[in-house]
Amino acid sequence: MAELDNYLARHYLNEHQLAAASDLALKEIDALIGSQMIPAPAYTVSADGLLHSHVFGIMPAPGALPGRYFHPSQLSWIALARAPRATPASLKARFISRFAAALAALNLSTWRLRDCFDDGDGVITEGLRARTESAWTYFLNGTFSLCVANPISEAHIAYKEVLQEKLAQLSENGQKTSYPAAELAALRELIDAYAEAAMPFSPIEYPRSSRKRLVEDLRARLVGETI
Repeated sequence: MAELDNYLARHYLNEHQLAAASDLALKEIDALIGSQMIPAPAYTVSADGLLHSHVFGIMPAPGALPGRYFHPSQLSWIALARAPRATPASLKARFISRFAAALAALNLSTWRLRDCFDDGDGVITEGLRARTESAWTYFLNGTFSLCVANPISEAHIAYKEVLQEKLAQLSENGQKTSYPAAELAALRELIDAYAEAAMPFSPIEYPRSSRKRLVEDLRARLVGETI
């Protein structure tokens, strides 16, 4: 599975590279993951040729190099986790506070998440709490390391998530085929922004990915449209 190996080598560190770069033993990395101080790997390739991810589950990957694969930004979060006063609770509070602030800024500049903000830009407390708690879970289980280009930044994670929701709604999840001419330029800009904020996805996942549906497939649908 050379294509998958190339993708993982290009975008991720295997567990031994992460250990060397962070000056930690693998058992120390496992302890940080187990205590919810740092995210789990984005991908695991098993010895029996299966690719595991939290997003797409288990997929055949015959011949791929076994190992666990972490986004390089993991090194920054390891540094935070090793700070003298760091605890699981303090790291979670930091992430949630920064993620909520990013969503509030995006509500004013980019797109309203109607479960989080009302039409007067007021916070819907329970909705925002659910969003931020869910984001922390996805952060820890490796989801964002798989799908967000810069998964160490709460602002970048929020930006990618908001762009995806906006694009999915405006395009009817990529299925809408006709658009008013006045909307096309803005839609193309939105697609480009989302493509830059998202990971390219591995060759095994790509056919099922949001990127294929909301970038390549949607762009193809717009080819015949005119502004």
